[in-house]
Amino acid sequence: MKSGMQLRNRVQISIQMLILFLIGYTISHFLMEGIAAVFYYEGMPDEVRIIVSRFSVLGYILPFLFLAPRSVFNSEFFRIGDFQSSIFFPFIWRGKEDPVWRFLIIFVFVAPAGSSFFIYFFISHLDGSSLRLLLYYGLLFSLVNSILEELVWRGIILNQFVKWSGNVYGLIVTSLFFGMAHYDLGFSLGMCIAFSVGGFFMGGTAIRSKGLVASILMHIYMNLVFVLTGLIFS
Repeated sequence: MKSGMQLRNRVQISIQMLILFLIGYTISHFLMEGIAAVFYYEGMPDEVRIIVSRFSVLGYILPFLFLAPRSVFNSEFFRIGDFQSSIFFPFIWRGKEDPVWRFLIIFVFVAPAGSSFFIYFFISHLDGSSLRLLLYYGLLFSLVNSILEELVWRGIILNQFVKWSGNVYGLIVTSLFFGMAHYDLGFSLGMCIAFSVGGFFMGGTAIRSKGLVASILMHIYMNLVFVLTGLIFS
């Protein structure tokens, strides 16, 4: 009887999470379309449009503001976090144990390993002026996008899902939704799955460190890698 009630509660929570995601996805989509329309009309550069359009991610917050307005910004992740906390690879709570700061160093070397060829291929075709412009827009994009997405996805959404369903299930669901949100940005389903994996580690880092700084640093770094492969400003 107890297990049946737990399963029913889990299903109800899952449906609630999915509805919130779909509402946020819709709001974010129309915000992004509105920003794009304004920039196309004004004839602004695509790079600027892409950077500003990332503010559309704030649309995912609105359903939570209606559902739980008092707790949305009362997140335990809105802090620096403890870089000495332990994190386990590859399952966050199980695997090889390392402090968060060492995990970040390993991440720096391992994460772009599969992208090295694409980075070389893309930037080798750029002259000095184009490369400097790419780095300028890339850094700006990485800072804006990473901070916004971490505040929204880890600071607010992950925090709420963890409160409702626990650390493990909340992390898994948030990571899946985070990846699928990128489908609206024009990425393939395969890339969305890859983003879900990245979201899992960034979310796990936020949970284990009880803060956002570590996950923001990871996100900035990965965004810079994507920029240098031509994935953002192609």
